[in-house]
Amino acid sequence: MPRLSPLHWIILIVFLGFYGFAVFALTRDYYQRNASQRPAVQAQSGQPAPRTWIQDEMQGAPGSLTPLTETDIAALGRQADTLFGMRRYGEAIPYYRRILELDAANADAKNDLGLALHYIGQGATAMQVLAQGAEGAPDFQRIWLTLGFVRAQNGDFAGARAALERAQALGADSEIGTEATRLLGALKDK
Repeated sequence: MPRLSPLHWIILIVFLGFYGFAVFALTRDYYQRNASQRPAVQAQSGQPAPRTWIQDEMQGAPGSLTPLTETDIAALGRQADTLFGMRRYGEAIPYYRRILELDAANADAKNDLGLALHYIGQGATAMQVLAQGAEGAPDFQRIWLTLGFVRAQNGDFAGARAALERAQALGADSEIGTEATRLLGALKDK
């Protein structure tokens, strides 16, 4: 068997590196091209695209939603927060409302409900829910921050200042207090 010189070894390693990169590039190109064509083919066949495990993890497997008849506030809260985190605000709202049916004084659910309502364009209702939540839990710093944010977004700058100042007064050194200070700075000219 012939012996390879160091130059031959270097050439062999470079060749194998190039070969590996070429196979990777061609495989990647194949999957990118087919991924862009696959939905059109499936749309023509009338069948939905198959779900992947990552889609199931991110969106919840079909039928995995917690039923609204559930009485476990923690389970309802997890479901609502999952939907909210996925920016499915309209779907999260019934869960927050169900939590409030079971525990009308739940300031955290009122905070999240108000924010979800704001994000779907129901600013007036959001401000009403948040104001009720802040009135019922005057020491809950986060709801004051959210109320200030939503009021500012809806043009009520005086109300926003008052709510943000309350959030700041409840703990200026906390993360929420720092955000309240930042938002107050942004409202200086308004």
